Amino acid sequence: PAPFPSFPPRRSSDLGGRLRAALRELQARHACVADVRGRGFFLGVELVEEDGESPAKGLASATKNMLRERRALIGTDGPHDNVLKIRPPMTFDPAAADRLVTELDHALRMLR
Repeated sequence: PAPFPSFPPRRSSDLGGRLRAALRELQARHACVADVRGRGFFLGVELVEEDGESPAKGLASATKNMLRERRALIGTDGPHDNVLKIRPPMTFDPAAADRLVTELDHALRMLR
């Protein structure tokens, strides 16, 4: 027997795709979201300053901290530390994905 529950790779792909699509909807609403990238449960949201080009390290850090206060854990990464790194656990479900997107939308509205 496997030491961990096995989740079909399709589950990660399907839910990850749903999450990526929701994050791309946020990109259309928030000019500070320059890119959404990744596969499965490993996603990145690149944040930029109002000029649309400069890395928004401060915004990424503030967003990460605001989400942490609201019990949604993400990290930051990238050469300029301006990419929100989303790596949810395998137990992540559609309700948790929706909550994460809602919290991220709230944080970006509050911080911009």
